Amino acid sequence: MKTGFFDEITLHVCGGRGGNGMVSFHREKFVSNGPPDGGNGGDGGSVILQADSNINTFQKYSGVKTYKGEDGKHGHKNNRVGAHGSDTLIKVPLGTIVYDIQRNELIADLNTEGEKVVVARGGKGGKGNASFVSSIRQAPKFAEIGDIGEERDIKLEMQLVADVGLIGFPSAGKSTLISHLSSAKPKIGDYPFTTLVPNLGVVFLSDFGIKSEDSFIIADMPGIIEGASKGKGLGDSFLKHISRTAGFVFLLDPFSYEGKSITKQYEILRDELNSYKSELLSKDYFIVINKIDALSDEDRSNYKNEFLDLFPEEEDRFLMISGVSGEGLKELILSLWSTTKNGRRNAEEQEKELNMIDYIPHLHVDEQSYEVKKLYDVESSEFQAKVYGKLISDESRPIRQLWKIEGIRIEQIARMSDLEQEGALHRIYDVLKKMKIHDDLRRAGAKSGDYIKIAWHFIEYHDLQ
Repeated sequence: MKTGFFDEITLHVCGGRGGNGMVSFHREKFVSNGPPDGGNGGDGGSVILQADSNINTFQKYSGVKTYKGEDGKHGHKNNRVGAHGSDTLIKVPLGTIVYDIQRNELIADLNTEGEKVVVARGGKGGKGNASFVSSIRQAPKFAEIGDIGEERDIKLEMQLVADVGLIGFPSAGKSTLISHLSSAKPKIGDYPFTTLVPNLGVVFLSDFGIKSEDSFIIADMPGIIEGASKGKGLGDSFLKHISRTAGFVFLLDPFSYEGKSITKQYEILRDELNSYKSELLSKDYFIVINKIDALSDEDRSNYKNEFLDLFPEEEDRFLMISGVSGEGLKELILSLWSTTKNGRRNAEEQEKELNMIDYIPHLHVDEQSYEVKKLYDVESSEFQAKVYGKLISDESRPIRQLWKIEGIRIEQIARMSDLEQEGALHRIYDVLKKMKIHDDLRRAGAKSGDYIKIAWHFIEYHDLQ
């Protein structure tokens, strides 16, 4: 049965391309050869995810699977910089976990309201020719082109961020209860599977006569039935959302569901949690009989005795309430608040322990680092058409070596170089020399006339010794 609840989705995200730098020389009356004044291009816009508690599904993104930052604008003459591209902001549910699909890596866990993460950075804007003026290069006739933006496929998984979860069979009264405990306004009906999307509500203790400004979040988990952990009904879509809660409530219907008594309801719900993830039963929980406003005192006593005769160990967790009349709600709120405080305290301790012992900070890649690789030999007569630069003609070397250079900064410089422009290729050689890559090539066995691949460019190696 399709729920229409989107708690997982894959998206293709791409940062905008940086704007091109401009090649320009100042011109005015009586000045024939002015200085370079080409401005830089603007950076491309990024794709950013932001956690928003007002969103509880990915449904709005189900139709559009590709998101891109705006391209940066090109530089202008008179040293005017191109505008940066606008970022694309995607608001996602609180509790969204973000994965890089290709790398199978966790990117972020957005569990704080307003928290942001950049999932695809915009490309760097290219420098204009005015930026390349130096004591030995007075009038550069080249500029950088804008770099491409970061591009990748990401998977978003939602795990609700709630302190307490309500678990029960369809029509157990979860939606009614959450509407009375909080300001949430869920859709309520008298038929199974009314709730197709989990409802989140904020419970303020002061609303129940408790002198406190504290609050906690409660989540109504849609109807779980027998076999939910194996994919039956709706419950399999929502069981995973219970894992973040500090505790939960087994909400039981005294008027039975499909002829199941309160004890049978509890056994089934407990078995489904255990089958899905046994660790869930180590959390704090309460067993709550709902709808007691429709029961006589004698019936209430009978239901309580029936349950505790079979589960005497659960007496301290057993409560009876009415989500309609409000009877017993204050006692329930106090119990849930105690559970919430313990859960938050444990979470803080676990986070501290993780940071002190297990956490290994991500090591930022040195942008100046690189690697030289020998690929294979190529026939010079067939390969020269791909190569930029003045080629060495040496008939004694019909076979030449092809080398590849990998590195964040050197590849970026190559991508942003328009080698058709005068002086751009010479800049590449200057960078290779400055970064000591040229020396490493020579030590690795490269000879003048060999070919070098950097990003998508092929150039010729020249031994400068």
